[in-house]
Amino acid sequence: MLRKKIATAALGVFAATGLMLQAAPTPANAWLASGVHTQYPATGGIWQYGFWNAAVRSYYTVNRNHGSTVVVEGQTVRSVCTAAGRTSIAEKFALNWWGATDAYYYRTC
Repeated sequence: MLRKKIATAALGVFAATGLMLQAAPTPANAWLASGVHTQYPATGGIWQYGFWNAAVRSYYTVNRNHGSTVVVEGQTVRSVCTAAGRTSIAEKFALNWWGATDAYYYRTC
C-alpha cells in the first residue's frame, strides 16, 4: 500500500512538472528597444543604441580604436574597427513587432 501511494505521488509530481514545462514561454524581449538609449561606458566615450526609423542601430565614439554591433532576429551586423575619435556605425533594417529580438554591443579593438 505504501509503495502504491509513493508511486502515485511521484506520478503526480511528474505530471505537474510536465505541465509547467509545456507552458508558453515568456519572450525575453517583447518589443525592440525603441528610441535612442545613451550610455557612457567605463572604457570612455559615448554609446548610443536602439530602434528608430525602421532600423536597429549601435553608434559608439571613443578616443581609441573601436566598433559597434547589432543583432536582430539572429542576424548580426558589425562595424569595421573604427579609428579613434570617429563614430562606429552598425545598422540593420528591422520592424518592431511582438516577439522581435535585438541586442546591441560596443567594443574596443
